[in-house]
Amino acid sequence: MVVDDRVPVVAKTGVPVFGRCKNPTGGNEIWVPIIEKAYAKMHGCYENLISGYVDEGIQELTGFIPEKILIRNEKSGLFPHKMIEQYYGGATGFWDFLLARDGDGCLLGCSIKGNGKEGPLVVDGQPTGLILNHAYGINDIIELEDPFDKKNKLKLLRLRNPWGNSEWNGAWSGDSAEMKKYKNVIQRYINSLPIDEQFDTDADDGTFFMHYDDWQDQMSTLFLNNDFPEDWTGVRFKSKLTNSNSGGLPNVNQQDVKERFAKNPQFMIKPAYDCELMFSMTQTGGRLPKDG
Repeated sequence: MVVDDRVPVVAKTGVPVFGRCKNPTGGNEIWVPIIEKAYAKMHGCYENLISGYVDEGIQELTGFIPEKILIRNEKSGLFPHKMIEQYYGGATGFWDFLLARDGDGCLLGCSIKGNGKEGPLVVDGQPTGLILNHAYGINDIIELEDPFDKKNKLKLLRLRNPWGNSEWNGAWSGDSAEMKKYKNVIQRYINSLPIDEQFDTDADDGTFFMHYDDWQDQMSTLFLNNDFPEDWTGVRFKSKLTNSNSGGLPNVNQQDVKERFAKNPQFMIKPAYDCELMFSMTQTGGRLPKDG
């Protein structure tokens, strides 16, 4: 996408209307609005960027394969969802899965499903600081040694609200009892991060910690974009479902039904050796301009 550096700003302040760097009026940092303008141009306009899913946006920016994993049971609202019980080994197995994906360099995010638009999450009459129908980035998944309980480790997630403010105010938040008790442990962890990732736990900058137990109880969906190892090989096939080749499933044992099914787009894959495979079926995003 070819763009210039003209971006919509607020007339009185000169601050960009949409995405902007932390100090929008000082210095020369305009890479955020420039990238956003290119992204808006690809989709036709800024309005077409409203809402959406984290993993789909990351896929368009990086090419990483997206995956959505439901965290809590949709009927009871409790952790875990049957997907986690069936495929990830429950709470312990899912934590190990998260650690492994984070270690692989995958990009992760999460959200809390609610009815309607974005709004505050209130539990037992108390605001949690979290926002319904809002995307959070998962910047890190960590296990830290607990100096007060050598047998167990602290399972924490470092999250970020892309607004750059409005944080979780429960356990492990900036002014919580847990943060005060483990301040030295957390500070050592922060000091171990690259300079540009270090942050102040007391600042309202959108970055905060949540314990795994609280995270699984509050979040509804995990967004995962897989960054495969260098020794993996990717192959893409392009096809189209049309009125003439969409035979559906052969749910009855009749010759004409089976013949229609045989017209579905199909691809024969025969690995040359024993290996692990991942399949992803995708389609052009609904907000992208249509051909013709």
